[in-house]
Amino acid sequence: MLLGILIWRQISVTTMNIFVVKINCTYLEEIIGYLIYYISIAGFSLLSAVLAERVKRNTRIYIGIVVAMICVIISIIFDNLTFFIVYAFLSGLSFGIGLPPCFGYFAERTTVQNRGRNSAVIFFLLSLIFVIIAIVLKSLGKNFLTAISITLLGVVLVTALNVKEDKENEVAAGKKTRFISIISNKYFLFYFISSSIFCLIDALETPILENFLSRTFGEGFRDVILSTETFFTAFSALAAGFLADLYGRKKITIYGFIASGIAYATVGVASPYALSWYLYAIVDGIALGFFVVILIFTVWGDISTQNASEKYYALGSLPFFLVGILLKIVGPYVEIIPVNASFSFASFFLFLAVLPLMYAPETLPEKLIRRRELREYVEKAKKIREKYEKEKD
Repeated sequence: MLLGILIWRQISVTTMNIFVVKINCTYLEEIIGYLIYYISIAGFSLLSAVLAERVKRNTRIYIGIVVAMICVIISIIFDNLTFFIVYAFLSGLSFGIGLPPCFGYFAERTTVQNRGRNSAVIFFLLSLIFVIIAIVLKSLGKNFLTAISITLLGVVLVTALNVKEDKENEVAAGKKTRFISIISNKYFLFYFISSSIFCLIDALETPILENFLSRTFGEGFRDVILSTETFFTAFSALAAGFLADLYGRKKITIYGFIASGIAYATVGVASPYALSWYLYAIVDGIALGFFVVILIFTVWGDISTQNASEKYYALGSLPFFLVGILLKIVGPYVEIIPVNASFSFASFFLFLAVLPLMYAPETLPEKLIRRRELREYVEKAKKIREKYEKEKD
């Protein structure tokens, strides 16, 4: 269900992009539509987490699916500004209200020992499906998007019908957790600050990067760099999940910020050279894979209290979804900033984002890390002993 609802978000954004082109939206109309979309996601995501105390998870997922079906009908029949706005609101609603319960199921059905690798597999499959959808969409167009939407929502519905809610009798326990107590939790706050800084920098730098590459090297080179980054993001996320379950979430996240800072610093001082951009795509792609797995899927489930995982995920994932508003609003204006100055500025703030993590606690239990270290030590000792016995013989 989690994989399905994340694919639905990508489909809804793609459909909105088609709407913008088809009805020839002005810049202001496009901004209004996307503003409504992202605010709808944020608002209904928080509302869904609050309703977790009163409304069953499956019920909220069913509501999201029904609203998503209405969105598909709108995209087939209507193509004017009014329904573009309606589609933006309803698609944001369907995604926002369905995301917390899906994350809630994910948190309950994974453990701290395997949550990282499960997150990695989900994101890797997500990236693979996105690529397939993008390729086929160019050939078949909007009809394919409609067909895949209906199929996807049907699969999510069938899956939801077969999932049993295990903790209905523990709903009362969730009432003890309020949003204010989550925000004041240092476990949550340090990771949230670092996550927000990364999202802010990424939103400001993306239009500068794409504009500079298009003007300097051409759109073909820009597409190659973006594709390279996406490729390394998918595979680094797969590695990050397994590493996070072995070495801890905090260490992997810090490495991600350091890598991203190095990537921006490289193109900041050597932006005229194509080689620096290939290095940027590889290193920043690896860092982005680390961030997605840890700061969207894993860490909020680790630190959430009993039956309050939906609220932790609803708050923790907000920066990644709200950043779309900032990207749409400031995109045309930040492009005039010199690329050297902007990327050097970004690398500085990414290094600053590491500071909250220095004080953040590790969410992977210390005993698991020590157990892994002891196992490695024992295996190394066995190899040394075997080598010594062979030499002795």
